[in-house]
Parts: sequence; structure tokens; C-alpha cells
Amino acid sequence: MRFVLSALAVAAIMATSQVHAVAADLKCNPMKLVVPFPAGGSNDIAARLVARSLESLLKVTIVIENKAGAAGNVGTAFVVSAPSDGCTLLVHGAALATYPHSFKQLPFDPFTDLVSIGSIGVTPTVLATSNKSISNLDDLFAWARIKPDGLSYGSAGIGVLNHLAVEEMAEKTKTKLVHVPYRGGGGIPQDVLTGRLDFGSFTLASITQFVASGDMKVLALLQPNQTSLAPDAVPTSKQGFPNINAGNHMIVLAPAKTPKDVVQTLSAALEEAVRQPNLKPNFEAAGIEVVPMTAEETVAFLRKMESDWAPVIKRLNIQL
Repeated sequence: MRFVLSALAVAAIMATSQVHAVAADLKCNPMKLVVPFPAGGSNDIAARLVARSLESLLKVTIVIENKAGAAGNVGTAFVVSAPSDGCTLLVHGAALATYPHSFKQLPFDPFTDLVSIGSIGVTPTVLATSNKSISNLDDLFAWARIKPDGLSYGSAGIGVLNHLAVEEMAEKTKTKLVHVPYRGGGGIPQDVLTGRLDFGSFTLASITQFVASGDMKVLALLQPNQTSLAPDAVPTSKQGFPNINAGNHMIVLAPAKTPKDVVQTLSAALEEAVRQPNLKPNFEAAGIEVVPMTAEETVAFLRKMESDWAPVIKRLNIQL
């Protein structure tokens, strides 16, 4: 056991030394974390939290640049065309892997024009309603079957994962649901509370206050595993839908030609940064569950996202 612990300690020291050694060669002044969405969203908050730790680990100044537009494509294209020196990184959702299938014209390929660095965490997505008689997905779909025009639900837009997930469940259960897309999803909670919508597909953080007050009931967590952010929320995997994974997984990417040793260094630094114990309360307060992944694990995750959701996008004939 003593040998194992010593080996682990040596490995940790070597990894940290590698981070600092290659960081000295980055020559970033400053390093940019590009968030392709407006300030204040989960990607933006995650980037700002991680930046604090990365600055210390990499010995560089980090600035956050919000380059919003075209569902994140403006900021993504900016990073794709940036120098491949490890000094310009992208903080995006893993849903980026589905973009080649949902956009008719995309100025980049997320798999060939970008290289994965790693993962920060996930903002869980949930289905919730203000109908006190509905407690789970069985109740929800039973309600849909007896309502002549089906149930109405809101999501943050056409083609986003929390839209695709609901449509996939509707297809599997042969129930009629009427999708009402909202720009960004900001007005959905109030419309569910007032009964204008029967239920909503939300980020968990956006309805925490309504769940705590008893005004809303979480019917399902749209991911395979439970989350410490909402230990009572039952995952879709335990309600008959094992393949649903619709949380906003926030990942970090770099221009495709970034040198392999720089990618490895940035990946190690990112993983160390998100594991900092002092950051955990801040992540949790923002509704983010830390889920670190290596560069290789992130690539595999993106490929699975693509294979899981491309058929749904095709079936729904989504062309953004």
C-alpha cells in the first residue's frame, strides 16, 4: 500500500510539473476563454470559475470573451480560426457535436476543426410541472393520452437537447406533445406556473426556487445518473429511458492544430482546476455538477452525443 501511495504521489507531482513546464512555453498574454453565449449563462459562469484556478496553475492571465450569436456558432468560428498555440480556448456545450446534423450550413466541423481539452461539468436538465397530481413520467404520459390535443411543453429552443429528449420520449411512448420553443427559456417557468404550459424542460438551476417552495414538481432528471444537486430527482434511466442524456455538459476545446503536448498540458491543468475543493460550493450554487474528463474521454463523449441525437434530429427534420 505504501508503494502504491508513493507511486500516486509521484505521478501527481510529475503531472503538476508538466503543467508548469509547458505552461511556461505558452507565452499567452493573455489566454482567452471564449464563451459563444451571452454573459450570465451556465457556460459563462463555468468559464469564469475555472479561470481562477487555471490562472494559478498555468501562470497566465485569463480573460473571458463572450462572442454570442447564431446559437454559439459565431464564437466557435472565431476559435476555429484562432492561432493554434493553446492561448485561445472555447467553452461550449457538448451539444456542439449535434450541430452538423441540425444546421444546414455550418462554417466548421466540431470534430475536425477543433480538438478536445476536457470537461468542466454539467448543468442538469429536468422535466417539471405545477400539476400537483403528476409525480413521474408514467403519470405525465398517461395525462397526455387522455388530453385530446396532447400536452404543451416549453424548451429553450428548437433542436436543443432538452427539446430533443422530450420528443424522443414522446416517440417511444406514442404520446402527443406540443412543443413551444422559447428563446433561451427564460419565460418557461412562469408559463408553467400559470398553466399556459402543461410542463417544461428546464435547467435544474432555473427552477430550484419553485421546487423548494412546492410550486413545481420535478418529474424526471434527463440523464442516466442521479445528481447531488437534486438527490430526490429520479433519472430517466430509472423510468424506462436508459439512453437519455440531455444535460448541458460544458467542455473546453482548442483549434485543431494545437500541438499535442500543449493539449495534454491544458487537459491536465483543466482537470486539476475543476477538482479544486474550494470551487465546489461555487459550482453547486450555480447549479453545476463537476464532471472532469480527459481529452480522450471528452472526444468519446462527443461522439456518443452525436450518435445518440443525430437520428432524432433527422426524424424531426430539424434544419436550423
